[in-house]
Amino acid sequence: MNETAARGRRIEWTLFLVPFISYAYFYQAADQSTAARFDMMRSIMERGTFWIDGFAGYNTADIIHLSGHYYSVKAPGTSLVALVPWEIFRVWLHPLMATHEPLYWALVTYLTIVATISLLTALTCVVMFRFARYLGASEGRAAGLALILGLGTIAFPYATEMTGEPFAAAFSFIAFYLIATFGDAPGEARSGWKRALLAGLLCGAAVLNDYPTLLVAAAIGIYAIYRLRDARMIAAFAAGAAAMAAVMFFYNWRAFGSPLFFSYQAFKLPGNTQFPEQAQGFVGLTYPKIRNLWNILVDPERGLFFCNPVLLLAVPGAGYFFARRHFRAEWIVAVVAVIGMILFNASYGESIVSWGGGTATGPRQIVAAVPFMVLSFAFLPRSWNWLLGSLAAVSAFVMLMATATNPHFPYEYDNPVRDFAMQHFMRGYFASNRDAYFGGGMIVGDSTAFNLGKVARLAGPFQLWPLGAVWIIGALELIETLRVFSSRSRQSYGPAAMALGIAVVFIAPISGRISQSWNLEARHGLLGLYFVGDEPGLSPPHLIRIDPRIDFDRVSEMGAMPVPSVALWIGKLIVPESALYEFTIEADDAGWLTIDNQWVIRDPGQVYHPHATGTVFLTEGIHRIQVGERNLAGDAAIHLYWQRPGDSAELVPSSALLPDHLPRPAARLAGTRRSRSPAR
Repeated sequence: MNETAARGRRIEWTLFLVPFISYAYFYQAADQSTAARFDMMRSIMERGTFWIDGFAGYNTADIIHLSGHYYSVKAPGTSLVALVPWEIFRVWLHPLMATHEPLYWALVTYLTIVATISLLTALTCVVMFRFARYLGASEGRAAGLALILGLGTIAFPYATEMTGEPFAAAFSFIAFYLIATFGDAPGEARSGWKRALLAGLLCGAAVLNDYPTLLVAAAIGIYAIYRLRDARMIAAFAAGAAAMAAVMFFYNWRAFGSPLFFSYQAFKLPGNTQFPEQAQGFVGLTYPKIRNLWNILVDPERGLFFCNPVLLLAVPGAGYFFARRHFRAEWIVAVVAVIGMILFNASYGESIVSWGGGTATGPRQIVAAVPFMVLSFAFLPRSWNWLLGSLAAVSAFVMLMATATNPHFPYEYDNPVRDFAMQHFMRGYFASNRDAYFGGGMIVGDSTAFNLGKVARLAGPFQLWPLGAVWIIGALELIETLRVFSSRSRQSYGPAAMALGIAVVFIAPISGRISQSWNLEARHGLLGLYFVGDEPGLSPPHLIRIDPRIDFDRVSEMGAMPVPSVALWIGKLIVPESALYEFTIEADDAGWLTIDNQWVIRDPGQVYHPHATGTVFLTEGIHRIQVGERNLAGDAAIHLYWQRPGDSAELVPSSALLPDHLPRPAARLAGTRRSRSPAR
C-alpha cells in the first residue's frame, strides 16, 4: 500500500471510530417508536409471529389492532435487519435475566443498537468522505463533511436509537454512492453486477425500513438506469430492489392477509380511534402545508435548521452543485431526495405527532434526506470554510446536548434545545430517560438510560469527559494526517486551539455547579429541592437552588425536570402581623403546604388537583414553611398566594421568605425523605 492510500485509510478509520464511539457511548432507553421495533423482534424470535400481543400496549402506542391481534405500525425492515444481532445478544446474556432482568433487557437492546444502526451510521460517514472526494472535494473538506453528517446533524441522536429513518438514510445514501461511482473500481466490468445488485438491495431495504423513503429510492432507481446503461447491470439492480419488495409483500401478506395492505392503512378502517389524523387522506397524507413547512424547518420546537443551522448551507451548496454540469444527474437525485422528503413530511396533519415524529430531536422523518443535504457542501467554495466550520460547531454542540441528555424532546417545550437540553447539559444531568422496554426498575442511579461515564460512576459534570478525550484525539489525528495547518506558527498553536475548543464544550457542564453555589447564597426566597420520581427523597435531589418566590408558569422555569417529578421548597415565612391567613395554591399537577409542620393544604397524592386553599391563624414573626409540587405528566406550574382579612390575594413576596442555608454540601440533601412532612 502506497503512502497516499495508507493516509486515506488512516483518515477513514478516524472518521469511522469517532462517530461510532460517540454513538456507542449513549443508551437512550425506551421510546414509543423504538419499542414497537423491539416488540416485533421479540415476537418473531420467541413465538414466530408478526403480531406483538403481550409485548405491546404498555411500552408503545405505535400499534394497530387488526383481526384480533396487535401489530407494530412501523415498517418491518428495522426489526428484520436487527434480528440476528438481537438473537445473539439475547442468548449470550440470558443468564443475567435471572439475577437482574432490567439490566438484561437494557444490555440486549443497547448492544443491538450499537451493532446495527450505530455501526451503519458510522460507516455512512466514511461513505460520505469517499463520495465527497469523488465529487472533487479536498481531503479536508471531505473529512469535514463526514464529521458534520455524523456529529453535526440529527443523524447523531438517531444513531443511538432503533428507529427506521437512520437505517433508510444509510441504505439509500450508500446505494447512491455505489451507483454514482459505478465503473471506477478495478475489474468492475466483470463483477459490476454484484455492485449493482447490492445497490438495488440497499434501495429496497431503505423503503423496507421507512416507507416514505420510496421517493428517494425511486430517484436513485431512475438514476441507476441512466448511469448503469448496461441491461445486465440494470437487471441486477432491479433484482436487488425486487427482492426487498418481495420481503415487504410477504410481511404484509402474513401479517395482514394481503401483500398490498400496509400497516398504516389500518388507521382508516372503521372503528379506529387511535391517531385520527392518520385516517385523513392517504394514511394521513394530504398536501404540503405552509405551517408544517415552517414547523419542520424553522420553528424552535422541531425545526431542522434551528437544531442543525449548518444545513442552511445546503441551499447555496445546491446552487454550486448545479453549476457543475458534469454532476447534473447527481444534483437531480440529491435535490429530489431533499425536497421530496420535506414536502412529504409537510403533507402530514397538523399534530406534532404526525409532522414532528412525536417526542423527537428535530423532524425525525426527514433524517433520510440529511446525507443528501450534507453532500452539497462538497461544492461550496474554499472561502466558505469558516462559515461552514462555525455553523458545524454550533450544530454539533446542539446535537451533543440532545444526545447526552434525552433526545426524546417532550411536547411541552416550545424551545426544547434551550429550555430542556441546555438546562440539563449545563447542570451535568445526562441520560435522564426512565422508560424501560419490557418493564423493570432503573439501571444506573435514577434512570434507565445511561452513558458509559455514568456506568463508570463518574459524577454528573464529568460523565462526558472520556468522550471529550475521544473527540480531541480524533481531531488531533485528523489535523496531523490532513496537514490542516501549513505554516509553522499555525502548526504550533492550531492543534492546541482546536483541542481547547473541544474541551470547553465538555467542561461546560461544570458551570451549573458553579452557578448553583452562587445561587445558594441568596438571602430571600425558599430553598428548592427538585426530585426525580413521584415522591421526594427516594434519591438525591436532581437540582438544588434558592427560588425567590413560588411563582412558576412552565416546567422550563422549574429546572426542566423530567416526568414524574416532585419539588419541595423549605425555609421560613415572615408574618407581618397576627391574623387569619388564607393560602391558595394553583398548580399543575398538584401542590401542598405546611406551616410549622402542620398541614395547611394537604398533599392530595398522585392525582391531578390544580386548585387548593387552606386557612391558618399565624402570629407575627417567623414560622417554618414547606411547599410541595408534584408533576405527573406534561407541563408543570405552581403559584403560592396568601390573603389577610380585608385584603386581596397576592403572591407570597420574596421579602417574606427566608431560605434554609445548608451547612454541608448539597449531597447531604439526599437524606431528605417524604416522612419529614406531616402524615396525610
